[in-house]
Amino acid sequence: MSAAAALLDQLGRPGDVRLGPAQPEPVRRLATGLSALDRTLGGGRPRGRVVELAGRRSTGRTGLACAVAAHATQVGETIAWIDVDDVLEPEAVAAAGVVLARLLWVRPRGGPDALRAADIVLGAGGFGLVVLDVGDGGERCSTATWSRLARAAERSGTVLLLTAPRRQAGTFAAVGLEVTSQARWSTGPERLAVLDGIDTRIVVARNRIGRLEQSLVLRQACA
Repeated sequence: MSAAAALLDQLGRPGDVRLGPAQPEPVRRLATGLSALDRTLGGGRPRGRVVELAGRRSTGRTGLACAVAAHATQVGETIAWIDVDDVLEPEAVAAAGVVLARLLWVRPRGGPDALRAADIVLGAGGFGLVVLDVGDGGERCSTATWSRLARAAERSGTVLLLTAPRRQAGTFAAVGLEVTSQARWSTGPERLAVLDGIDTRIVVARNRIGRLEQSLVLRQACA
């Protein structure tokens, strides 16, 4: 009997031997607090991964990021928000539900400083969510930078949420969300156009650990 045949005889029938764990480890997730979005993502944003939230100005990109940040702090997570354009308003985010005592607000002097800040915060650990808000300028990162940030997020178990006008992390992003919005109008008295609300459409354009091309609409009424 050859050595190969002897090995097969010891191992048993084809299919009896499996390399790696018998079952894949479940992906730990951080819920967004938006039930429709959590269902679409299979329970929320995957921890230890890069998640992109892309949308042009006035699409609701920042408001959506604020909503998921608020939920994270409300369930006891400590979060960081790296604010390149220095547009975050503490009063506004507190009104949106963010627990300020659990928020580290970082105001870098530009894109390169923002990336260094993300490195430092992820390396420190202890954050459930880090929002890297590169603003409307859309700071572009090299492949090496994304590789480093993705590894840092994985080591710390942190959700790194990039908000930008367009997706840019490429294969280093586990989830890519694209946001658009549309106003809803109706005809009021004397045929005046009345703004009823805003519909925010979220498309799952990339999902390495779930279904692709799922979409949902979040409807916001005007007071």
